[in-house]
Amino acid sequence: VANPVTGKSQLDLMGESQELELGRSLYSPYIQQSLGPIDDPDLQAYVRRVGGSLAAVSHRPGLPYEFTAVDDPTPNAFALPGGKICVTRGLLSRFESEDGMAAVVGHEIGHVTARHAVSAYNRQILAGLIVLGAGVYASTSDDDAAPLVGLCAMIGSQLVLAKYSRDQERQSDELGLDYAVKAGYSPRGMIETHKVLLSLQQRAPGLADRMFASHPMSAERLATAEKRVAALPPEVRDRPLRSEPYRRTAGQVIADRPAWDLVVEGQTLLAGKKVKEGEAKLAEAARKAPSAGVIRTLHAIGLYRAKQGGAAIAEAREGARLAGGVFIPRLVAGELLVKPAPAEALTNLDAAEKILPGIADVALLRGRAFEALGR
Repeated sequence: VANPVTGKSQLDLMGESQELELGRSLYSPYIQQSLGPIDDPDLQAYVRRVGGSLAAVSHRPGLPYEFTAVDDPTPNAFALPGGKICVTRGLLSRFESEDGMAAVVGHEIGHVTARHAVSAYNRQILAGLIVLGAGVYASTSDDDAAPLVGLCAMIGSQLVLAKYSRDQERQSDELGLDYAVKAGYSPRGMIETHKVLLSLQQRAPGLADRMFASHPMSAERLATAEKRVAALPPEVRDRPLRSEPYRRTAGQVIADRPAWDLVVEGQTLLAGKKVKEGEAKLAEAARKAPSAGVIRTLHAIGLYRAKQGGAAIAEAREGARLAGGVFIPRLVAGELLVKPAPAEALTNLDAAEKILPGIADVALLRGRAFEALGR
C-alpha cells in the first residue's frame, strides 16, 4: 500500500477502515484516562478550529479528525489512529502563541497522515507483541491499604501510544511545520514549542516523562527546526506570532497552571510512597483551585492513602459534584462510598458506566454496592 505522505509502498496489516475504527473506539477511553475534557467551551472550540485548519491542508484531509483539550496536568499531546488528537492542559498552559499550539497539533496530525501508529502495529503483529485489554481492579486483600483504581490504566495498548522513532519524530516535525505554514501560521511557532519542551526536559525532566517517552526530544530537533525556518521566504518566516488571541482564549488555563503543577508534584510523591508530602501538595492544589472537581478527586485519593477516610469521602463527593461528567471522579466517589453509603455509591457508578461503558472495575464495584444493599 502506498504511504499517503511519501507515496512509497509499505507493508500494511491494518487497512484504513480498521485504522478509523480503532481510533474511534479508543478516543473516549483515552480522553477519560486523561482526566476528561477541559470544561471550557471557548477553548475547546478554539482547539478544534486550529486543528481543523491544519487538517484541511494535510495529506489526508478527508479523515474524521477530532481535537480535544484534556485536563491532564502533565505536558503532552497524542494522536490516535484515524485523526483523533488530544492536547493536555499541562502543554496548553505553556504555549505562548496560537502558532506554538498549531505546531504541536500539526506535528500530531503528521503522525496520523504518515500512519506511524499503523507502522507500529505492523511491527508488533510481526513480532507477536500486540496487547489490548481492559484495566484490572487494583485492590488488595487489605481494604485499608487498597490503592484506588482511579488512575490505573483503563486500557492496555502497546500500539496506540507507542514510542515513535527519532526518524518518525523528524518526519512529523517537518510535516507539522509544512501544515502550519500552509494554514497561515508563523513557522516560528515550531521553534517556540521546541524551546518550551527542551526547557522542560532540562529543568523539570519528570514533569513531561510521558511526552518524552513517546516523543523523543533533542537539541538536534530544535536546531533542525531553526534551519528549516531560516530557509523559508522572508514573508513567511517573518509572520507575526498570534500571541494575543492565544492569551485571551487560553488565559484561564494559563492562570490555573500553578495549581495543576502542584497536582503533578503530589501525584509524583504519592507514586514514590511519600504519602504525607503528596497529600499536602494535593491539598494545596485544591485550595488554589477549589472549583476544579478533578483536583478535588485527586486530593481525595491522597487523603485516602493518608488514611483519612472521612475527609477522603467528603472530598470525593465534592469532586463528583463538580466534575460529574468525568469518569474518574464518579469512579473514585463510587469506590469510597460502597461501604458507608452503597446507594450513593451506586448512583456514582451508574454515572461512570454511562460515561465509559464496559469497564470491568465499574462492574465489580457495582456488584459490591448491590451486595451491600442486600440485592
